[in-house]
Amino acid sequence: MDHQVVITQNREALEATLAFGERGVREPAWTPGAASQAEAELANSETGLNGPWGNRPPRTAYAAANLMMDAVLDDLGALRQLLGDRVPVIGPTVVARSAVEIASTVWWLMEPGIGVRRRVCRELALSLKSARRAKQVAQNMQASRAVTDALQQESRVLQRITDLDVQQPGPGYSPAIEGEQAPSATAGTARMLKAALPANASAESVYRVYSTVTHGELYGLMNFMAPGVSSTGQSMLHWHSDPDVLDSTVQMAIVAFREAYRRIHQVMGWGKLERDLWEIRLGKIFSGA
Repeated sequence: MDHQVVITQNREALEATLAFGERGVREPAWTPGAASQAEAELANSETGLNGPWGNRPPRTAYAAANLMMDAVLDDLGALRQLLGDRVPVIGPTVVARSAVEIASTVWWLMEPGIGVRRRVCRELALSLKSARRAKQVAQNMQASRAVTDALQQESRVLQRITDLDVQQPGPGYSPAIEGEQAPSATAGTARMLKAALPANASAESVYRVYSTVTHGELYGLMNFMAPGVSSTGQSMLHWHSDPDVLDSTVQMAIVAFREAYRRIHQVMGWGKLERDLWEIRLGKIFSGA
């Protein structure tokens, strides 16, 4: 595959996705469509210790998804910046992995049809996991102020759990709340990509390839070494960005955004026109139309 074609097509695809994302997911408060799952969740009949839940708990879950999609768009913007005249070899893969992992968390949080209680429990599980991990890092670094901040964050999440009359979580860095436990990055990514990849492709294997590069494992790094000849005629390996690898890397990040957005779209019940136009545009870009 021609290197310049890969750069041109993927820059255009990223620009189209970023423009669509700016309009589609960066609203400060998502407004659900009429008769949508989100509208029903906002009008829930759940009660906590202080009375009806109201719409704040599900809105908090939507806000978490919104924040994470903002981060995915940030990664896509970084990928666009990297596709310049001299493309870094490792950079695109590392950034793409970040986009894929974040999108897979959104994909899990915004699963259609799970109802308001499960969705809220998923957001609580994510928030509690985040607070406990932050505390662990702060303790390891002996940063007392950061430990205090993390403990306060954990306390606020636990108080929300109590106020909502949700079953108390257990210990550990990835607690389950009423059976809802955030999947690992590998498992979550594999589940999200399963429907998007060909039937004979292993989603877990795809993720592990990205992981070997991000973690600097020799096996992963050697994928970027190619045989060549020096100016003296001596055979040697050289560091390079393979066009096919770069193409699949960027497209995987865009696919991750798409899969997460499709779930958000389904739950929120938004109109299809703009999404369809964006996906049609991507198809034309990669078909050379």
